[in-house]
This record gives sequence, C-alpha cells and structure tokens, in this order.
Amino acid sequence: MATIKILQLSHGKIIPDYISAYAMRVNHLLEGNSWKICSVGGIILHDIKENNIEEYRSLMSTTYSVLKGNRSLEIAISKGILLRKKYINSVRALISEAEAIIFEGPWEYPLFEKLLENKFVVYDAHNVESLLRTGNKYHDYTEEIEGKLVQRSNLLISVSENDLKYFKEKFNPGNAILLTHLLKNVKYQWNGEDSRDIIFIGSIYGPNIEAVEFILSLARTMPDFQFHIIGNVNTHGFPHKPGNVQFHGLIQDAEKDNLFGNSCIALNPIFTGGGRNVKMIDYIMHGLPVISTEIGIRGLSQYDLSGAVAVEKPEHFKETILKLTGNRDKLKSMSENTFKLKEKILATESSFTAYEIISKEYEKWKSGH
Repeated sequence: MATIKILQLSHGKIIPDYISAYAMRVNHLLEGNSWKICSVGGIILHDIKENNIEEYRSLMSTTYSVLKGNRSLEIAISKGILLRKKYINSVRALISEAEAIIFEGPWEYPLFEKLLENKFVVYDAHNVESLLRTGNKYHDYTEEIEGKLVQRSNLLISVSENDLKYFKEKFNPGNAILLTHLLKNVKYQWNGEDSRDIIFIGSIYGPNIEAVEFILSLARTMPDFQFHIIGNVNTHGFPHKPGNVQFHGLIQDAEKDNLFGNSCIALNPIFTGGGRNVKMIDYIMHGLPVISTEIGIRGLSQYDLSGAVAVEKPEHFKETILKLTGNRDKLKSMSENTFKLKEKILATESSFTAYEIISKEYEKWKSGH
C-alpha cells in the first residue's frame, strides 16, 4: 500500500508533543506516517518549522480572543480574524499537494472548505465542540461549522462512545468510527504504597483550571499531604498557593513518570468537558489509584472501573483520600486492579492504528473516484 500524503490541520501550540493531551493526539495519531502537520494561534510566539510540523504565530488573533473571552480563540481562527496571509498561503499550498486532510477540530474547515474538492477529508473529533459551548454565545455557530465538517467528511473519528452516538444522531455522518486516544504498552513501576504525595496533570484549559482551584482548596485542609501539579495549567496563575502544593509546569516524560510512580493517589476533579479525559488513561497506564468525579471517567464507560477508580462527589474527595491512605493494603490493591484495567484497555484498543484505518478508507474512496 502506497504512503498517503496526509496533512493535519490543528490549532494552538503542539511543539513539544507533551504540552497537552491535544498536542499528543495530533503528534501521534498517525504514528510516524504524518506528511505535514500545520498549526496556528494560541501561545505560539514564533513561526517554527520542525521536522514535518509547521507552527504559525498569530499574536493579533490570540490577543483579540483574550479580549473577547467566551472561548473565542477557536472562533477567531475559524473566521480568519487577524490571521496572517503567510499562514493562509502556506496551508493553501499544502492542501494542493496533499491527498488527505485531517481536521483536528472544525476550526480550520471554514477557511479552506472550497479547496477540498477531490480530497479525502477526515474529522478527528477530540470532542463535540458545540456541546462544550452549551450556553456560550458561539454555540450555534460552532454547531453549524462542526455539522458541515461532519457531513463533508469521508471519515469521522471520535474518541468516546457518547460523542460518536451524538454525532450519528445529530449529523448523520456517512462513515464514522470510534478510535480512542493512542496507547503504548510501557512498563511503569508504582512505588507510592507508603507515599503521601498526590498528583494531578493538566494543560491550560478551563476544566483543568477549575480542577486546580478545587485541589488548592483541598490542600489547605490537608497539610500532611504534598500535592504535585504537572502541566502548563500553572501558567493561568493561582494566587495564594498553599505551601504543600508544588507546580512543576511542563516536564519531560522521565520526570513525569517518576512523580507519577512515587505518588500514592492521582486526582481527577473534573466538572465539565467532553471526549475522553486523557489524564485518566495516563494515570491508569502508571498503575495509580485514582479518585475521580463522575464526569472525569467519561470515555471509559465500557470498562469496569470498580476496585481501581474511586468515583466520588467533590465533597467526598478528602474523606476518600484519608480512608485510602489509612489503609495501605487497600491502596496497594487499587494499584494492582489499575494494572489489570490497563491490560484490559490495551487488549481492547491497541489492535488497530489510525493510519491503517485511514489508508483502508482512502483506498476504498479512491477506487470510487
């Protein structure tokens, strides 16, 4: 099977790949078979071309979105507000050469819709973006452009069963599949049986900011525990941080793995969001006992989480932490169950790759043209 020239269009910073779960999905979706990846907006300060990735700064549109609020960065990108001609012209040239285009969100679709004739189009839907904007003034607009992309796509990829069901019922896509976040069977060692360290990981994203604020309030009442927060959510700026909370920011995988391995519990106090909550997969891959809200386990409903994940209301997090750390045998048992859950997820979700699926669907589409 010949290699396909696949262009992925994304938004925001995706270099380095560990800057966010979104960036990891974009970078590793095709497992080395990406032809080009192009991104714009957000905290990209300089144009960067690294390997097959092009990042374009757009400080004016980013500043505009900050002033507008209401999650308007993606909206500004979709309307081309203050985007540079250099970016637009670069993408136009890339589309002309590409055989398949993957939209990592609906935002670039309105900009380049007219250039997609005779192109195989994939929507890699990280979330249902319109549902994330329920009650937001941009909801109807988002639903409109997302619906157009879903119906134009030759293949829709969704990361959670609930999202896929919604897409099918709302927009009736012609070809839609479930493909959860990519997993690697890396062996990790959990050493947190006697630890009093508690961990959370998150990028600069509204639900993660809410989660950190919750964790800070929790930490103030639990001075005997050390709370570690990984990821660039720290750039939000949190005043009055308790002394038992440490922000690590963006760190390399080896340091992250060490912090995970030496923590007794991972927290997932997520209250809003869509898609699959990727940090849950990260916790499970490391064998960490997890305390999560109900919405935090979205995208894992097909698995039995009992014995590995304590699903609690926010007001019960402290009580559950004290209960688990007061019974270290229970904590160890949770970690063992988490490793079993990891094996179940790997067995279920690692038997196919996105590139194989896209290649197969592309060849079928091509034969019909």
